[in-house]
Amino acid sequence: MKITVILILYGLAFYWGYRKLEGKQRNLHRLWYGCILAWCAYVHLSGITGTPHVSISSLYTAYFQPATEVIIRWLGG
Repeated sequence: MKITVILILYGLAFYWGYRKLEGKQRNLHRLWYGCILAWCAYVHLSGITGTPHVSISSLYTAYFQPATEVIIRWLGG
């Protein structure tokens, strides 16, 4: 029930924002708006259900953190 309500609210936000975007590049702006809103819904629903999700910090955790540990050990730290 909670997920359904959240999806309906995201759908309403998308509809409202889609209608408000105007101008020369409105199709591009609408595409970006839809992508950002879809990302927000994905992260929100992943948090509610407790499933792992890809985020900005995933790149750091997957690649840079292990490399940092190797460099620290290599430098004797």
